[in-house]
Amino acid sequence: MGLLDSYKANKAIANLLAAPSNTSSEAKMASQRLKEIGPSAIPALINAMDEAAETEDIERLLRGFLTRNTLQDYIQAWSEGDRHIQAAITRILKSGQQYDANSLLDLLEDPDIPKIQLAEVLMTHVEQLRANTIVSLLISMPSGLRALAYPLLDKLITDQNTHELLRLKSSNEAALRVYVARLFGKFNNEMSRDTLMQLLVDENKHVRAAALDGIANLNMAVPIKAVVNLLRDPDLTVQGKAIESLIKINDPTTVKYLIEILQDESEYIRRAAVEVLNEVGDQNAITDLLNALRDQDWWVKVRAADALGTIGGPRVVDAILELIKDEDEFLRRTAVEILNSSKDERAIDHLIAALKDEDWWVRERAADALSAMGNEKALQPLRKMLLQGPEACKIAMRALASLNDVESVEELIRLLQSSDNDVRKEALRSLAKLTDSKTAETVQIAVTRMENVNDEELKTLLMKTNNELKDKFGDKTVQMNRDGTATPTHTSSVSQTPVFNTVETASINLDPGSLVDGRYEIIRKIGRGGFGVVMLVNDKIVNDEFILKFLHTHLSNDENMIERFTHELRYTRRITHPHIIRIYDFLALKSTSSYAISMEYFPSHSMADEMAGNKILDIDRIVMVCAQICDGMSAAQKAHVIHRDLKPANILINDENNVKIVDFGLAAAASHTDSRITKSGILIGTPTYMSPEQARGKKIDSRTDIYSLGILMYGMAAGRPPYKGNDAMAILFQHAEGKAKLPSAYNPDIPDELEAIIMKAMAHDPDDRYQTFIECRESLLAYQK
Repeated sequence: MGLLDSYKANKAIANLLAAPSNTSSEAKMASQRLKEIGPSAIPALINAMDEAAETEDIERLLRGFLTRNTLQDYIQAWSEGDRHIQAAITRILKSGQQYDANSLLDLLEDPDIPKIQLAEVLMTHVEQLRANTIVSLLISMPSGLRALAYPLLDKLITDQNTHELLRLKSSNEAALRVYVARLFGKFNNEMSRDTLMQLLVDENKHVRAAALDGIANLNMAVPIKAVVNLLRDPDLTVQGKAIESLIKINDPTTVKYLIEILQDESEYIRRAAVEVLNEVGDQNAITDLLNALRDQDWWVKVRAADALGTIGGPRVVDAILELIKDEDEFLRRTAVEILNSSKDERAIDHLIAALKDEDWWVRERAADALSAMGNEKALQPLRKMLLQGPEACKIAMRALASLNDVESVEELIRLLQSSDNDVRKEALRSLAKLTDSKTAETVQIAVTRMENVNDEELKTLLMKTNNELKDKFGDKTVQMNRDGTATPTHTSSVSQTPVFNTVETASINLDPGSLVDGRYEIIRKIGRGGFGVVMLVNDKIVNDEFILKFLHTHLSNDENMIERFTHELRYTRRITHPHIIRIYDFLALKSTSSYAISMEYFPSHSMADEMAGNKILDIDRIVMVCAQICDGMSAAQKAHVIHRDLKPANILINDENNVKIVDFGLAAAASHTDSRITKSGILIGTPTYMSPEQARGKKIDSRTDIYSLGILMYGMAAGRPPYKGNDAMAILFQHAEGKAKLPSAYNPDIPDELEAIIMKAMAHDPDDRYQTFIECRESLLAYQK
């Protein structure tokens, strides 16, 4: 603008500002004059606003001059002016219609432009803006400025242009991916669904969470398995979002994908699956879910049952209460396991009915559940079970002891005279818990009058029970004699009539002096194992004493059992070693239609005797015994024979401290190690000493025996095993988890070097253990030096 025009413009502005009102003739003339001068008056008008008390007339003129060509003058004033001028320019730009608002987008990165006012202007003209331009800006601009652009894109994106957002989903910046997930969640189309499904597997947890929110808002079918997978997400917030999304989507196919989640090792993940099941499952769905678990490993079923029982809601419990009556044995077993974790009072009557189930497992676990609930309604049905067979009787005794049922003491006293030693043992354990001051004398008399106590374990338990009762209530009767018998001082009313026939003698006469097959003279009973009774015999033909291990008669028709005994001979014959009991032959006894294995007789006691009463052994003795075990087991390892039941009871030691390993009846060649439970329901291996891979039914090798040795050493040094539980499954589950405390937690005097040997031997991962028994033996001997 020339000097003359500048002079004219300034004079007109002065007249405008001096006019008495904006409607006066002076004001109108001045405004007209400025219009005639045209856009060249813009700088003067902007400068005049700085001193003007009222700027309405000036702003009206500036709005008229605002076009695409003059926009830069306004931008310059916006960036250089004070707050008064910036506010006026903002109002002018918001109301102006003769310029392209897209020209202002680049100003988002201009540090001199007032950002809040710029955002206001852009939002006013948002319909003019181009979405692809804003997307490009979002990709390139600093993250701190994106908050200004997000609202603009929110307004611009519709179902028709969501494709403009696709560039953002692959951005390197998580914040942009979060934003695009939230934006796609607003639109119900296939592009949105597909994009959100891709973002479900994003590396950033916030992106995954936003994608879940978006998917939950879609009103269309989605690949539900991908959503279910996020129940395993390591971030709990994302996991929670997955739960919410699955419940909101309520897809009927969800349940079948929860099956895999219920098998997860993480308790939190299993619980997440049940939370979803509580809302989306019905009885049919839950039945399908349990059926899908049918062929899974036991520990998978236990975990799933625990999760379903612990946090299963009304829908789950209602379905389970129906399934406990199902004809399918597996479904009944699984249902009763779930109810053991549930403790739902609605289950009482169903569990009582299950006490009569034809399946022993259902009966036993129903009794466990009832005892855990503590409901007195269960007492009478459990008492009736005391009158049934040995297995039902033992189940009932354990449950009644847990329920503190002192009314059952009289019947328990009667059971002390059972001819089944296992029943007698359980009766002793239950009486130790239930005896009170009123029944102490009667119980003590009954305990001391027990006859035919020729089982070593029973004798030990009898002594222990008697001592406990005397400690609690004083000596109400005579002291126990050295031979385990007593001379009573009171008359007992306890019936001497046997209650049950013993399993092992039901069809075989094993009394001392009797002959088996006209050849083997019974000398005495040595013990009893999980598969048979062990007798010392004399072969009348060769006049030699050895051991005969008889298979229980009620298992003799089990082909699997016969095969297992055959294994004992076949595989153990491969091993000849001073520290392993020799196996002679497998016998089919025609006169009794039974089977037995003949083996070396080794006068000795077991390590179980030395470890009884949670005794901590001397360190030198631990090393001496375990080094010999390693020596013997190294021969088995070389022959590819796995013991699979290495435990204190199978470690024999004589008065000269010579150690021998017995009972390779559980052994199998390394190529045949896939069976953990026989057809008869017998557990292969002892839960306390069972390795994680064996407990899970996985393929095993000699390192399984090394683990068992580690558990054995742990018990010797700590006075207790690393894992304890109320039942076998509870112990196996702990082995599968592998979270044992250090043995020094129970015995702080354990040397660090020995503790390290123990923990390496019982490492959860087989690769982290000693790989051979020789290695373990060398470590023990090196420590001893």
